[in-house]
Amino acid sequence: MNEESRNRIESDSLGTIEIPASCLYGINTARGRDNFAISHRILGDEPAFVRALARVKMAAAMANRELGVLQPDIADAIVVACNEIIAGEHHEDFVIDMLEGSGGTSINMNANEVIANRALQILGQAPGNYRRIHPNDHVNLGQSTNDVVPTALKIACFEQSVPLSKALYRLAEMLRTKSSEFSDVLRLGRTCLQSAQPMTLGQAFGGYAAAITRARDKIAVSADDLLIVPLGGTAIGTGLGAADGYREIVLRQLADVTGWTIAGSGDLFDGMQNADAFARFSGELRVAADIIGKISADLIILSSGPTGGLGEITLPPVQAGSSIMPGKINPVMPMMMQQVAFAVSGNDLAVSMAALQGQLEINHFEPVMASRISDSLSLLTNGVRLFADRCIDGLQANREQSLRNLMQSSALATVFVPQLGYEMTSRLVKQSLKENRPFIELVIEQGLLVESDIMRTLQRAVTLMVPMKVNSQPGIILARSEKP
Repeated sequence: MNEESRNRIESDSLGTIEIPASCLYGINTARGRDNFAISHRILGDEPAFVRALARVKMAAAMANRELGVLQPDIADAIVVACNEIIAGEHHEDFVIDMLEGSGGTSINMNANEVIANRALQILGQAPGNYRRIHPNDHVNLGQSTNDVVPTALKIACFEQSVPLSKALYRLAEMLRTKSSEFSDVLRLGRTCLQSAQPMTLGQAFGGYAAAITRARDKIAVSADDLLIVPLGGTAIGTGLGAADGYREIVLRQLADVTGWTIAGSGDLFDGMQNADAFARFSGELRVAADIIGKISADLIILSSGPTGGLGEITLPPVQAGSSIMPGKINPVMPMMMQQVAFAVSGNDLAVSMAALQGQLEINHFEPVMASRISDSLSLLTNGVRLFADRCIDGLQANREQSLRNLMQSSALATVFVPQLGYEMTSRLVKQSLKENRPFIELVIEQGLLVESDIMRTLQRAVTLMVPMKVNSQPGIILARSEKP
């Protein structure tokens, strides 16, 4: 095979470039690939984004065919090519770095060229024969990078939010199961890492489950907002370059292609100028990561020991903890989730800065938003699954140690004020601190209460005694005055 058969020559106003004959991308992609070889994470490594670009291009081709501005055979070839990409084919030809500096143009042209060249093959033509199907004139007809890229990014984020939602739901259910399992495990509640009041371990895990559920719900709301897209606004929101009626039809076609309820931006200039939907979505991902990171930190503290710490829970021993200390087991899964939280927080800061730096009619930093949000979604989804399976599922309560820590604390004193009186309770607390003896031990020793009375009092203390009226919103309690 000679050199000519292995390569094709493509030209533009900047000169010529040899493209490997086996590649579906073209000259614009080749230039972008070479100019922006920076992060070693390319568009093809983001399959959801690639699929979303193909869905947008398919919807545009069907809309232009319906409007009569794109020949049916060309539109049909484009649709077939897009379907192949959506099915996972040709992703190796999406080679633009995710941190490309062209404001998304290289990403858009990568999609245009791959789709055009594959459509040419479908029609029996050689790639690069752009007189028949052109990346700009046909695949990009009625579009601009400025409305395609944010639309595709929103669709990709929504798609990726679905497995995260499932992972968070499963984690919340596991925590609820633990809450029920630990409902009778008495423990010492702590504030500022100091003894506070008695509670159950089940109550703590119920709180964790509620927080995860709330985070999942907030992510879902912000994900739904991503289905409001600026497609049809072309370069700056005027719609210039698209056929009359294009916007309404392409949105309908995009809804059909995705199976989701797609809405157009209420104000296209707003839709093109502002990236707050991405910042808000990224922010909810960060909040979810913060919540799980906090839960992870709690589990690390509660499992500390096994003899020198609290030791109130035992985490599954998934691997050896030290290369030098035999038998040591570390809380590696919670530590992993803390690191995920750190990374997601950093990603969110990058998204926030990118949203802030939009200029005039567009935001040209959507590539870094795409990269960072996708990374956050992947980190959270994978992390939550592993955390649920390898930490929460096998977590056990150390009932005796938990009760021992509670019974040795002077924090119990408040519970017994109604029975012993303030003065007596205060005297016993001072004595327990002076003699370094548990408060309860003194109470029993002095014949003030027997052990059975103490346990009944503790059980009552950790039970919610006064029900509150429930609002129509699940999980929200609302206290109302009974006065007219």
